Amino acid sequence: MDLNVDMGESFGRYQLGNDEQVMPFITSANIACGFHAGDALVMYHTVQLARQHGVAVGAHTGLRDLQGFGRRRMEVTPEELSADTLYQLGALQGIAGSAGLRLHHIKPHGILYRMVSDEEKYAQAYLGAVKQFDPELLIYVPRGTLAWDMGKNMGFRMAAEILVDLSYDDEGNWLLERNKQARSPEEVAERALMVAQEQLIPTVSGKKIPAAADTICCHGDSPNAAEVVAKIKAVYEDKGILLKAI
Repeated sequence: MDLNVDMGESFGRYQLGNDEQVMPFITSANIACGFHAGDALVMYHTVQLARQHGVAVGAHTGLRDLQGFGRRRMEVTPEELSADTLYQLGALQGIAGSAGLRLHHIKPHGILYRMVSDEEKYAQAYLGAVKQFDPELLIYVPRGTLAWDMGKNMGFRMAAEILVDLSYDDEGNWLLERNKQARSPEEVAERALMVAQEQLIPTVSGKKIPAAADTICCHGDSPNAAEVVAKIKAVYEDKGILLKAI
């Protein structure tokens, strides 16, 4: 199982997350590319940290919304989304290339994650940009969404993702948190184990729904992200489940 975390979300003198403590426990990093968070120096330091720990580097592309952290819907045009996606991919690949690394994957951030999952015009624009940039990139999205089905039909390498530190409703929709709340590391690790062993995840009503995944995600802006990922790794190791990038 791959364990990915959103990283590099600081900006200028403002610190968000604790990437240095989180990075040793994960296998792939979704690095903010300067639109919803991050800047050139933060991207550079995060790439270097990932290289140090042998963590796969992916682009965490979002809407141009620093103030709202990319979690507010913006009515961008498909052409804008395509160009903005290419811009962010190019920025991160430039920095990763200087460290001798190549981008491993791409993942939409925040509300964009839902927009490309649900709306054809945005899914088409997003996937089209990836095809133009590097069709070999892995694309992290939920299984069964519009983006997943379109990506499969277009021949992309798709990686099914489950967000183990967010809640789900009975229809399989994750519940967006405007400000990430701390969750019990034991609770999140139990959910991660259920995904790995049973391909299920509990909902807010207590029901268990299908959750077959290639990668699980925790959020780096959680107040206790380091404790959460450390607990997941420990539980997986105890159960003989190997953590590795896809």
